[in-house]
Amino acid sequence: MNKIKTIIATLLATATLTSCSDWLDVSPKSQIKEEDHFSREGGYKDQLTGVYTAMSQQTMYGLNMGIGFVEVLSHSYDVDANGDWRYANEFDYKNSGVESTISTIWQSTYNAIANLNILIKNIDQADPNSFSGNNYAVYRGEAYGLRGFLHLDLMRLFACSPSMDANAKGVPYVTEYSTNVVGQHSVSETMKLVIADLEKAREYLSTDSLKESSSRYSHRATRIPYFNYYAATLSLARAYLWAGDKQSALKYANEIIDCAEDSTSEKRLSKPFSWVHYTTMQSGNRNEQDIAFSCEHIFHLTINKWEDTANFYFKSKGGSNALTPSDDTAQDIYEVALGYGNDYRYLKGYEQDGEKRYMCKFWHWEGGRYNDIYPLLRMTEAYYIAAECLKDSNPKRAIELLNLVRENRNLSLFPLADNLSADEIQNEIYKEYRKEFVGEAGQLFFYYKRLNATSIKGASVVPGKGVYVLPIPANDAEFGGYGN
Repeated sequence: MNKIKTIIATLLATATLTSCSDWLDVSPKSQIKEEDHFSREGGYKDQLTGVYTAMSQQTMYGLNMGIGFVEVLSHSYDVDANGDWRYANEFDYKNSGVESTISTIWQSTYNAIANLNILIKNIDQADPNSFSGNNYAVYRGEAYGLRGFLHLDLMRLFACSPSMDANAKGVPYVTEYSTNVVGQHSVSETMKLVIADLEKAREYLSTDSLKESSSRYSHRATRIPYFNYYAATLSLARAYLWAGDKQSALKYANEIIDCAEDSTSEKRLSKPFSWVHYTTMQSGNRNEQDIAFSCEHIFHLTINKWEDTANFYFKSKGGSNALTPSDDTAQDIYEVALGYGNDYRYLKGYEQDGEKRYMCKFWHWEGGRYNDIYPLLRMTEAYYIAAECLKDSNPKRAIELLNLVRENRNLSLFPLADNLSADEIQNEIYKEYRKEFVGEAGQLFFYYKRLNATSIKGASVVPGKGVYVLPIPANDAEFGGYGN
């Protein structure tokens, strides 16, 4: 039967959960009734914790939608022709292993959405006065925000981008937990649903103490990862740019930029995100260097047992399944031949392990201060979005934004010329996506797809719909009647 129609509200790794594990256990003898689970405020927090935990599993952003399958599509890595990733690297979506991975991504993401819909249904009916502080609005905002965020990623994988065909079918936008088959809207209509959820999330999360107190050390910030006000804001910038509405995308990107640029000097530590400080990068101890620029993250996941994943796929023990750019590819990405070898992303982001150098920005370091986190939204994306929106109308500002990123990546001696054309600015934005997002959830692949690019650097296949749009799993295509 159709997986969406029959999806069970359970998160695939209940053993890693604590207080919500009984609720998520599908065994009848231990299952807690829905009304009992949400009879207390803690039940809502547990439900959200369960969703974040599910998102952190290898079935989702812990591998498949993170450093693994989706990122392989970007062609930032040099994939071994004898390894398991070779079929994804060739966009062979009919390979049985690839089909299984695609099906897992689809099912796991809709499973997380189902749990969010259960929460939303119950919190919409709950008495706001039964919640402490601002938790009613914040939990509600998190749920709506995550629902929009996850549907957007499904759109970026399983539907045409608007620039390809705005009238094509979007993914089913599921807003209720029920046995009813959810219909499909067009790409443009589905994007309106994504944006509506994110707008609603931003409204509810405006009361979040992370924003209200401007302190990353507030009581809410101690529960990072969580989908916060700024995550909703940047997700809206991303969604609007995907939809082709540059005016709205710029509006939300500028809010992130304004906050970031006000996070310097004495205000730096009191802001929710800020540029990585050079002293953090110059520490003599590798485990004290913030190689992934975690202080710039707007939304990240904390991944349990990340060491088993990152120190396998990003080290020599990964063998033919290791994921890393080769030396030649890394030097090409970071334009070392032009003298940019001091770029922190290159200088600090690669390390020798055995006979080869590997990308190390996500390594788990013994005693490391920045272990086990994986970014899904980082503030630099706002700079790239704004630059793209301004390249025609205000190229000087677009160049200034890109130079701000370069300065904070240790390239202050190499500013971009202030007379670049719009096309040249776009090319610099593309190069920044290559440099900034290696290993990060297919961001470069989605860049290609959003622009309907006619080539993907490093790929032997000419991209088109057959490359950019993942096939909907066979069961859902056959029994649910879904297509793309």
